[in-house]
Amino acid sequence: MRNPDLSIIVIVYDMPRQAMNTLLSLALPYQKNVSDDDYEVIVVENRSANHLDAVAVASLGPQFRYFLRDEQGVSPVPAVNFAFSQCRGKQIGLIIDGARMVTPRVIEYAMLGARISENALVMVPGYHLGERDQKFHLQTGHSEQLEISRLADMAWQDNGYRLFKWACWSSSNQRGYLQPMQECSALFCSADNFRRIGCADERFDQPGGGSINLYLYRKLGMLPDIQLFVLPGEGSFHQFHGGITTQELPEDDVRRAVLKSFDTRLEEVWGSPFKALTREPMLLGAVTHWAQPFLEKASDMASQRFTRLTLNKKPFWDDDALFTRFTENSVSCLDDGYQVPDIMRKNSQQGFHDD
Repeated sequence: MRNPDLSIIVIVYDMPRQAMNTLLSLALPYQKNVSDDDYEVIVVENRSANHLDAVAVASLGPQFRYFLRDEQGVSPVPAVNFAFSQCRGKQIGLIIDGARMVTPRVIEYAMLGARISENALVMVPGYHLGERDQKFHLQTGHSEQLEISRLADMAWQDNGYRLFKWACWSSSNQRGYLQPMQECSALFCSADNFRRIGCADERFDQPGGGSINLYLYRKLGMLPDIQLFVLPGEGSFHQFHGGITTQELPEDDVRRAVLKSFDTRLEEVWGSPFKALTREPMLLGAVTHWAQPFLEKASDMASQRFTRLTLNKKPFWDDDALFTRFTENSVSCLDDGYQVPDIMRKNSQQGFHDD
């Protein structure tokens, strides 16, 4: 049997229901236009009182490999590096939070990106199930039981794109995917490029890995020859499980302290103030009618940003400019005598602050 082209790493801890949904979303026949010879799924679970059924995981297909390990710390990062040591594919996928369900053509498009460029970084936009980011679950009445009921009503396994019906952008992606994003919880790159950045930095030893997702996305994205692909019609959907950054703590001071400790460690490891990756995304893949409202919203917000930066004569993609990489939006429209429409000028003034 030949080695698969793609190895997907899924890290799990104390969330058997959510993790099984994630694995089902990576299995056949849910994933479309791929075969079980194309990819493997390396499931690594840190032992807890509630773990997956190994037999149930194996029943998903021969491409699933399950490892239950004892972890002395509280971070999933060592498990990521262990999983990477088991990978046989030239391309890898990283789903460090095992509660992330994906849509049906994620694997197809991840592999397509790798065929287009050996330095592809394929980014799956992140969403939360529910009407608002799950860190507001106490305010909105979001709960695990509500989520179970809504998922059953949607019959998501029959059509995973229905997940867009009951979803919102995560807070780290609230401006949409046509402008800089801080984080990616389902990303794909070459195994060689993962080695180039030193794999997952085990200094991220805080619960949930702290800010490891932010670090990996920007670290990979700052390789000069990386080509960033974003899948506007696909998504990774976070299921509620009381995670470190997605639970609403009654004490605001407690939450702020936790996030502050994550930010401090991130800047310690990065070595300087941290900011979002600012490289021009190339859109890849079809967009179903389920996902089109998010594409429309992303386009509207991106237009406001482009207008604002044009008026202020600022570059649109700072990191691409750093690498002297030409982008389609690297030159101000004003250089061509472009006149910003009044409506766009007005809207831009109501948008976000300049990057």
